[in-house]
Amino acid sequence: MSSLAEQVRHDSASLYQFVCSISDLCERRNPAAAYLSSSERFFQYLVELGAATKTYIQKFPGTRTQATEYLDLRNEIAVLRAGWQFLHALVKPALDSDTLHLPSALLEGLISRFRAIPKYVDTDFVIYHTDEFNYLNVRLNVFRKNADLIAGLVGGPPFPEKLALVGIPYSQSSSLFMNCLIPHEMGHHVFGDSSLGSKLRPTIEQELLKSLGAQLSAVERIAVTDMLVRWSEELFCDLFAVRLVGFCYSLAFIELFDTAKSLDENGNLSADRSLGMTEFDEYPPDLFRIKQQVAILAKDKWWPDLVKVDSHYIRLLEAAQKMKDTDFGFSTGTAVDPTKVTAAFFTVVPQVLSELDSITVGLESGFEGWKKTCPAIEEYLESGVVPSSLLEKPEADLKFAYPDPVALLNSSYKFYVESLDRLLGQIKDADVNAIGTRSEWAVKVQMWTAKAIEDVILLKRKGTP
Repeated sequence: MSSLAEQVRHDSASLYQFVCSISDLCERRNPAAAYLSSSERFFQYLVELGAATKTYIQKFPGTRTQATEYLDLRNEIAVLRAGWQFLHALVKPALDSDTLHLPSALLEGLISRFRAIPKYVDTDFVIYHTDEFNYLNVRLNVFRKNADLIAGLVGGPPFPEKLALVGIPYSQSSSLFMNCLIPHEMGHHVFGDSSLGSKLRPTIEQELLKSLGAQLSAVERIAVTDMLVRWSEELFCDLFAVRLVGFCYSLAFIELFDTAKSLDENGNLSADRSLGMTEFDEYPPDLFRIKQQVAILAKDKWWPDLVKVDSHYIRLLEAAQKMKDTDFGFSTGTAVDPTKVTAAFFTVVPQVLSELDSITVGLESGFEGWKKTCPAIEEYLESGVVPSSLLEKPEADLKFAYPDPVALLNSSYKFYVESLDRLLGQIKDADVNAIGTRSEWAVKVQMWTAKAIEDVILLKRKGTP
């Protein structure tokens, strides 16, 4: 049997190999691929952390002679391997996400909008692909803990400040409308960065004690509190997204979760009571989330104009707005009274709204810009023209308006759900009833809008708008 020293040398070389396999991918990435600056920062960080780790591993044998010293090294090898396995999971998804495989213009517009919040003027986002059909936020408190544990052992760089990670479904890399859900993931970053869970938890615990008292064991109280904190986080992220980009988030939410199935043949909510329910330990009911989104749309002045839009998506928003708190609940196999639990959740909702207002203070809603430019944007889309430079009337003055990304996203989504037939009416021999045709031109609308966002960003860099 080999000596303990030989075993540790073997394990050290194996770990060295593993770290090389990750850091070399980042260092020798395809030179023909272009990445967002945030991704470049992420890759460079991994290269530097890898170099520090490899240098540290090479010094392992050193002057160690005692068995206890080699056993300690074994423990360090296990810690470093676990840490790099954690990092491994994000490297290929990030490398796959070059600018040709991301909605780069949209992302730049969203990040620019996010940075309009004073606290986040220098925050950046690494966007990576995920094979889940869901949008994901990497919790930095977990990621940084693992990364900095490696750095602490090997003397490497800490994880970069003001850098967050968001995953998008790989299939949606060119989508515009579905990626309006990205601001929700940005909201998760804000929720964690602002420690809102810790702020909301005492209110929830106090309300549960007041309403349920001894009916809840200590273990049950922790479980229910954790669930309601998660509900509060999801709600905050929904409302943050609406505050950031407007109603396009709500329309994308309805589309992703097929929430329109809640409507009956007359455009009203189905009588099925389960529509306002969710399972214990899951997200709040979708219709409750939509109801709260409408509250923000109303507060930010979008709602009076939005409710006039002729779309079943808008009818769903309208129907959800009319639901009462007693229409919502959750099902569970435990003895916990669900009505009292939901009542405890409702007491924290105003605090969630207050935190949202505090964090986004000074951020313009974007409504005024949308209201001013939406008719012209829709007119351009109807004619198949990229709506980046809008000729103001009277045309003889040759003055142009340059809509911002919020105006473009909301105008385009409104056109898509309400007026696609107007565009198809301009296309010779287009069959408005053909699903393939509608899909094809819906994609074109998104492409024109994405190009408009890209144009406006370029014009802004030149100081034109």
